[in-house]
Amino acid sequence: MAFKEMSIDELAKSLNVNANEVREKQRLIQQIVKTRKKLKLSQVALAKKVGVTQGRIAQIESGIGTSKITFDVLLNMLTSLGYDFKIVSRKAA
Repeated sequence: MAFKEMSIDELAKSLNVNANEVREKQRLIQQIVKTRKKLKLSQVALAKKVGVTQGRIAQIESGIGTSKITFDVLLNMLTSLGYDFKIVSRKAA
């Protein structure tokens, strides 16, 4: 099955990772892309702000290897785009 045809649950299971973690990372990536475009910031410009290559930004935005991207990388990108964040802990249902 092709990567793009897999659900998050199928992808997480195939990679032996937590589906909720993958889902949250995908949500953050979508916010990064949306905000970067809203600010009319190129991938090159964001890469310079974050200190990585444009290719790495493209890879992150495509969702390839989402399970291997750390939350600190994604949160650093959001901070570079002007976001503040807080982590809230809550008991799972």
